[in-house]
Amino acid sequence: MKYIALIFTLIFLLFAGWQYNDPDPILWIPIYLIAAYATFRTYQGKANPEMLLVLIVLSFAGGMNSWNMMTSWEGFFSEGGGLSMKTMNQELAREACGLWIGTIAFMICWEIDRFQKVKR
Repeated sequence: MKYIALIFTLIFLLFAGWQYNDPDPILWIPIYLIAAYATFRTYQGKANPEMLLVLIVLSFAGGMNSWNMMTSWEGFFSEGGGLSMKTMNQELAREACGLWIGTIAFMICWEIDRFQKVKR
């Protein structure tokens, strides 16, 4: 079960790498690296449950904030299906969903940590 946390670690490292060309990489690269760190510590069996709970709340609230800043739903992709950002609404939708992926990952890691402590 702890290998799920390792998969999330790899996903968040990939997300951090994709932020290199983002309009605000100085914000998003650390966010995804913190997520990678938290999930990797869960994989190692050294998760901090209090930190995971704080990350759950922050990532969910941040996702809600980004989602509520959208003026209309324009999807995640450009008209031609490309990944380049054409509008601010697309960027906000991607940011919100990225944070919510983090929320789900932190919830799963919190459960993994709880399960590992019960097994001991």
